[in-house]
Amino acid sequence: MFKELYDKHLCPHIINFFMDDKIIKKQREKVVPKAYGRVLEIGIGSGHNLDFYDYSKVEEIYALEPHPKLIEMSQKKASQLDINLKILDSSAEENPLENESFDSVVCTYTLCTIPDPDKALLEIKRVLKNGGAFIFSEHGLAPEASVQKWQNRLNPLQNAIGGGCNLNRNIPLIIEKSGLKTKELDQGHIPGLTLISYNYWGLSLKE
Repeated sequence: MFKELYDKHLCPHIINFFMDDKIIKKQREKVVPKAYGRVLEIGIGSGHNLDFYDYSKVEEIYALEPHPKLIEMSQKKASQLDINLKILDSSAEENPLENESFDSVVCTYTLCTIPDPDKALLEIKRVLKNGGAFIFSEHGLAPEASVQKWQNRLNPLQNAIGGGCNLNRNIPLIIEKSGLKTKELDQGHIPGLTLISYNYWGLSLKE
């Protein structure tokens, strides 16, 4: 009962607070403006990326988000910014959108929470047009063995209290397995807690 109430009512506000961090904002600013054309955002959360799109390049924005409270928060944000945002109540793995219908897909700090990231990436590839871009910024598995040990050890706890967040996902490998071809990839520790500070960000193409 407590976990259900926590996940439904409290966790979205906690996620919103941490995703509003100035360091995370700097990461968003590095990648989100690369989006163009018809855009799909995976796991839009409370709408933090809406501040960073280059609207001179964007035709329209669709989003997938399975959490009702986060949908409400992102719709409110879009309304404040006067943005016509189309949100679908759907998981990334059960994407209802048409094949090859988007020029770019944006995903920031979301792959860590998706129960089946491999399936989600295949769906992302499916809805991208040929030549379309998958634009991402994610935290994940650190290269240091000592950090990995603690990421693996504490992952069950993080998963329980962090809205399904996983500390130890190998983001480049997940993208590679989908068949998307990574053309830009930066990685490294950003300021913050070592367990979650190793970030991967860049751009992959559907060829």
